[in-house]
Amino acid sequence: MNITMAGIDHSKADVEIRERFAFTKSAAEAGMKRVREEFGATGCVILSTCNRTELWLDGAEKLDAAAILCQLRDADLAQYQSYLVERQGKEAVDHLLKTACGMNSRLFGEDQIIAQIGDAGDFARECKTAGPALDNLFRTAVTAAKKVKTEVRLTAVRQGAAESAVELLHREWGDLSCKRALVIGNGAMGQLAARNLLAAGMKVAMMLRQYRHGGASVPEGCTAVSYDQRYAVMELADLVVSATASPHHTVHADRVQELTHRPEIFLDLAVPRDIEPEVGQISGIRLWDIDSLGVSGLESANAEAAAQAEKILKEYCEEYEKWYQFREAVPLIQQISRKAAEDMCARMEKCIHTLHLPDAQNEKLWDQIDHHAEKTVARLLFGLRDTLPPELLKDCLRALNMVE
Repeated sequence: MNITMAGIDHSKADVEIRERFAFTKSAAEAGMKRVREEFGATGCVILSTCNRTELWLDGAEKLDAAAILCQLRDADLAQYQSYLVERQGKEAVDHLLKTACGMNSRLFGEDQIIAQIGDAGDFARECKTAGPALDNLFRTAVTAAKKVKTEVRLTAVRQGAAESAVELLHREWGDLSCKRALVIGNGAMGQLAARNLLAAGMKVAMMLRQYRHGGASVPEGCTAVSYDQRYAVMELADLVVSATASPHHTVHADRVQELTHRPEIFLDLAVPRDIEPEVGQISGIRLWDIDSLGVSGLESANAEAAAQAEKILKEYCEEYEKWYQFREAVPLIQQISRKAAEDMCARMEKCIHTLHLPDAQNEKLWDQIDHHAEKTVARLLFGLRDTLPPELLKDCLRALNMVE
């Protein structure tokens, strides 16, 4: 398989390093198109989440995925080489399937990554950069992860960063019903955080960049306020959560320093980070980021459940590998089918000539013979896919293609 990937994630890099490689949606689109046009990959997908950034390539045997990822982010490869991981072929496929299940997440077994991988594949398809192999791979990863989630309970406690944050808050404050929270960001993570804080009994205000009375989409129970009012609302809050996709800071240390009443805890769920790190240096304030919220690795999960998940994923991985290898045989099948059709037409020429058909009927008959001969042979050869191992199939097809 010519599939390769390069990535950086929470296992080797903290949030300060990871944010250097994060992509906004517009940057991902520009990057994927650049890879297709400038570097010649037949497929490209960029996956960028809070915990990881990965560049996926297909049809790029001579391309250095890590070097390309660094070029896309204007980063020095030598400086960041130790944080980057590269995978190829079956190892890469296995990695994506496990990642989709949350088995490579900081919060083992978390569910949000399924949607993130699905969205990355959908977006690359929309941008016309995925190519057939990566399109199929990302679809397979989502399908496999859903099967695992249906049949295996990978974790009994944490399902994501928002839930983990609430656990930490309970340990810090105990009862949360008397606490007030401000959530900046109305995307999926912001809404998830707001719902979990509401469920814990907190009073929650949600910031919107453009608030229209009666038209804003906020979780039921939240108070919606304008983004421009965030520092005024902060005066009343005990907790500030920021979870936007903005490439710029949403909370600045100098403005927080000016507040008469400062929230006790700031929680930054974004990558790149929303809250200036200097906020954590202000007296009386604790700043948590995405790295503060959980543990990683298989050791946090039930070993038996992990083994069950890997068994399911192995089946999907093998099926995808079989599909990919057969896909490489398709041009051979097409060549053999064309040669068979040409041979059939040559053998039928004398017979058809004796019929003395009108030109129109004669041309139509030749088209039908050519078409059906090619389709029949192709159908027979495609049928071998279910009975022969991929390598043996390709050997047989190569031999047939040499027959004159």
